[in-house]
Amino acid sequence: MTGPTGDRKITNAKAAAWDGLGSAYWNRAYDGGPSPAACAQYLDGTARGQRVLLVGASTVSLARAALDVGAELVVADFSAVMLAELAVVLPGGAEFALVDVTRADAPFDATFDLVVADRLLNRFVLAELRAALRTLTAAVRPGGLTRLSYRSGLYERDRVVLAEAARRGVLTTVFDEAEFDVDYSAAAPWLAAVLPRHGDIPMAALIDFYVARGREHRIRPGELDELAAQVVPPGVHYETAHPPVPGQGDDFLFELRRLT
Repeated sequence: MTGPTGDRKITNAKAAAWDGLGSAYWNRAYDGGPSPAACAQYLDGTARGQRVLLVGASTVSLARAALDVGAELVVADFSAVMLAELAVVLPGGAEFALVDVTRADAPFDATFDLVVADRLLNRFVLAELRAALRTLTAAVRPGGLTRLSYRSGLYERDRVVLAEAARRGVLTTVFDEAEFDVDYSAAAPWLAAVLPRHGDIPMAALIDFYVARGREHRIRPGELDELAAQVVPPGVHYETAHPPVPGQGDDFLFELRRLT
């Protein structure tokens, strides 16, 4: 299949952010990653013909790397625009599925050898994160792997935005310290003054992108293991690890190897 498919209506408001940005994420002199070394880490041990599910159509480099090792690649995303524009870049090389992995009816069963996503977990609120972990871990066959990178703690851009919010006396409008969530939408009027450039993506488009992403949870140490333990069905067992992602600062790989 060469174009995005899916019969489920996407209702997640965050999809509009990625529909609006589209392929500017990888075409406007902005390298959103992952790096070649990180791609090699994601795909370590992957053999030709194995089934790989990549969640996130913005990670073009990882999609290409999966195809280069001969994987049978399925790319899933809740943005129809991102999927359609990736399909142009990878004609005939992968299958594409329009899916919101935070929904209970996400159409994956335990047939994949590997499930990967690059910093997808940092895009959700906690309830979405819990649901996505349930969906993604359920997609892996016994003996398979789930590898999901994540940023531990705040992003550097978060620190810049929160510092400006504190200076303006509006910190609580963009940062919920108790929940450890950020939300740039309240910063829209002044965000351009502090937000770092992303290649040559126009600043207006970048502001729209971050505002439309809405509230996002930042991940605390140990939190992902606790959440995974809550969503894994009885009788299913995993080994977990958190190796650092090479060359990506505070990024780690949440690796779950399914044993049963």
